[in-house]
Amino acid sequence: MSDITQNIERQPVPGSQFEDLNLNLVREHIETALKRRGYSGPTDPEAYLLEHGCLTSNADGAAVPTLAGIVCFAREPHHRVSVCGIDVAQFSSSNPNTSDLVLSRQIRGDLFTIIDKTIDLLWARTEHRTEMLGTERVEIHAYPMAVLRELTVNAVVHRDWSYAGSYIRIQLFPDRIEWISPGGFPGRAPNGVTLDTLLYAQVSRNPAIAQVLYNAGKVESFGMGIDTVLSTLQEINCPVPEVFDNRDIFLFRVWGKKLRDERGNPLASLSPRQRRIVTEITVRGLCTSAELQTALNENVRNIQRDLKELLERGIIIAEGATSNRRYRLNEVDQQALSL
Repeated sequence: MSDITQNIERQPVPGSQFEDLNLNLVREHIETALKRRGYSGPTDPEAYLLEHGCLTSNADGAAVPTLAGIVCFAREPHHRVSVCGIDVAQFSSSNPNTSDLVLSRQIRGDLFTIIDKTIDLLWARTEHRTEMLGTERVEIHAYPMAVLRELTVNAVVHRDWSYAGSYIRIQLFPDRIEWISPGGFPGRAPNGVTLDTLLYAQVSRNPAIAQVLYNAGKVESFGMGIDTVLSTLQEINCPVPEVFDNRDIFLFRVWGKKLRDERGNPLASLSPRQRRIVTEITVRGLCTSAELQTALNENVRNIQRDLKELLERGIIIAEGATSNRRYRLNEVDQQALSL
């Protein structure tokens, strides 16, 4: 563990230059802050960066980017700050075994891009289905979007940047998701961190980054993220989350809502990816393989293989010529999906 101070986010990054920053991205960010947050501070890009701890002066008086400036606004942040990114892994069993690894993604870029891409990937890789509520079809999700968003942002805001070689990790299992940040939770209580500790903690390891993300609309309100997660999970009757902190990592573990009902449901034996395909087809009505590939962020061969099996089992029906084939759910299984 490094002895670098907690103000590392405001320290200059060795070798970085003002030219590393994407000023167009800064201008777009300021425009967003003006529209979404009623921002009233400096609107000149350089002045904004100085105001928010993203620029500092070197010994010669020249403006140089800080760590916060690089990870938020550099064109290629990971070239200057190698640990700027999130690694996502999905496993087919309840244990993180290499033999059960079904997906591995390295997400890199500025923090805004990393957060958006990670949330999109988690949404695509978790389960969704539709149910009939009276005469209305409604969507239900194993993990609400608010939970995926808040915990991903929380992992970014609170990570310890002094841990060289350590990325934020997110692990997906059939029954749960784990967000793992390098460094223990800031302001750790003498007896460790609990959910109650988190609910009342107001400390932030990276306040400059947190403020920039707030201005960008990624953080909805300071100190309310965990409250939102717990209340959202409680509303859908999910188990209480768990936290773990050994000062080197901080882990937040969440169990999702069980969507499957094995009793008499012909869709219950499908793989998670096949269920996502069926859900996507149901939501759209008709769907091409290209649309499925984009929506699920999957390899085209995997999609084609699953479509072939779903066709053979009579769960979906193909319409149109091979060059423009579209798929719909078999009417026999429309009701099964909502069991």
